Amino acid sequence: MRPSLLLASVLLLQTCGFWTAGCAANRGSPLDIDERAVKSRLYQDVAACPNSDAVHAMLVRETEAYAAQADRLIAARSALRQEAAKAAAVSDRGLPVPGAQVESLNRAFAEASAATRAVAVVAARHDPWHRRDAPSHDDGLRTFGTALSVAAALELYDSYLECGALVGAHPQVRKILDRGDAAYGTQGGELDAVARDYLNLARRFRTHDAIAFLHDHGYQVASGDEHLVFLRERIEHSPSARTLRLHWLIPLGEFTGESVNLARNDLLRLRDAALGGASQGFGNAVGAVQFRRGLLHDNPDIEATLRARLQPGDILLEKTPFRLTDRFIPGHWGHVAVWLGSDSEVRTLLGDDPLLTPHLRRLASGAGVCEALRNGVQLNPLAHFLDIDDVAVLRCPSQDPAAQAEHLRRCLRQLGKAYDFNFDVETADRIVCSELVYQVYTAISWPTSKAMGRSTISPDHVAQRALTGGPLVVVELWHDGKRIDGDLTNAMAKLINPH
Repeated sequence: MRPSLLLASVLLLQTCGFWTAGCAANRGSPLDIDERAVKSRLYQDVAACPNSDAVHAMLVRETEAYAAQADRLIAARSALRQEAAKAAAVSDRGLPVPGAQVESLNRAFAEASAATRAVAVVAARHDPWHRRDAPSHDDGLRTFGTALSVAAALELYDSYLECGALVGAHPQVRKILDRGDAAYGTQGGELDAVARDYLNLARRFRTHDAIAFLHDHGYQVASGDEHLVFLRERIEHSPSARTLRLHWLIPLGEFTGESVNLARNDLLRLRDAALGGASQGFGNAVGAVQFRRGLLHDNPDIEATLRARLQPGDILLEKTPFRLTDRFIPGHWGHVAVWLGSDSEVRTLLGDDPLLTPHLRRLASGAGVCEALRNGVQLNPLAHFLDIDDVAVLRCPSQDPAAQAEHLRRCLRQLGKAYDFNFDVETADRIVCSELVYQVYTAISWPTSKAMGRSTISPDHVAQRALTGGPLVVVELWHDGKRIDGDLTNAMAKLINPH
């Protein structure tokens, strides 16, 4: 079959698949941009530059602007996931979603859509750089412009996988958003259109071709060109990058599933394609895709047993094989948290410490688990944490009350920090789950690994410090919903080193 005929057949199948799945939106793409006009403006702007240095300066300015737009998109999709989770929790209790939450959900969706459009403009505007009719034939400029386009395009694919598919997976949330809200400028069918944009074969091929261009040109990073280095790191950090470099066609079965099923297929491919540190962080992002409840979920007896064993400052490890997280995070354990203690325990240790004041209400309500989730470091109840199959409690046996109190203070200082998208243990402004203990138990020498030039720490790294000779001990261990007795250190070693 000739390539042109093959492509025509694939496009026809794509159209039929969307028709079958009912994915066609009532309106056009939520991106809603005139790509031809955007690209034409690039040629005009380049032609108006007197020399290559001026074009480079223009690309520098637009890269700096893109960095702010990408951060806005990351914040917007985090807020959207949070609002969707609130609405889903109400709906799952059999109650109607209140008007205030409907409004908040639509407002968050509108903000995420606006941020998405801004990033999409960058991807479309700079797409011509990798083509033969590029605005300039200077290889350095072509590489710079293509990197900017690819970074923006991949941000859009990542947004769908970590937000669009997750939000659309809950029937009630999907219904609310798909009806639109004129007050915030959203139209009916936009959520369905998000899936259609994700699956658009022409756009996927365009991104695939641009990534191949960058790979062939080796990025041509000029000495001290920090902006191109920034773009390269964003591309390499994207969970979608390797997949789209290797594949641009989508299996036909993806056209007929719900959005979460479409994402699942790409995410499973990411398990083998994504780099270690990036896949771990991305796994946490999609941990909300859950196929069943945990074996320890909603069991008051188990919760009471664990609560009786816990002491302030204990480290909690968990495993959730029923979430997509567990499919591609290397190692046994998938998440780390710290138990602050009950309200009375924390007050006894810290007294009137001003660090405690903002969190007294949450602690009094029973939220004693400090953990870093995608929407930041927060306090959650133990019952919320126990939607899991495995849990381990690790303790530093040598700590006295003064050391305990200092560990709690360090925990409290982390609350409210944003999620660390760079997974870098050497930075303290943002925190990923396993970095929490790295920042709290600073006297412990933690094992780390290198990922994309950064030092990262995984949940299994934390577990390693509870093996023989380590500073931590295993005081409680549950596996596959059952409590483990006997030599807990040996049992832990078998879990993290099964071979």
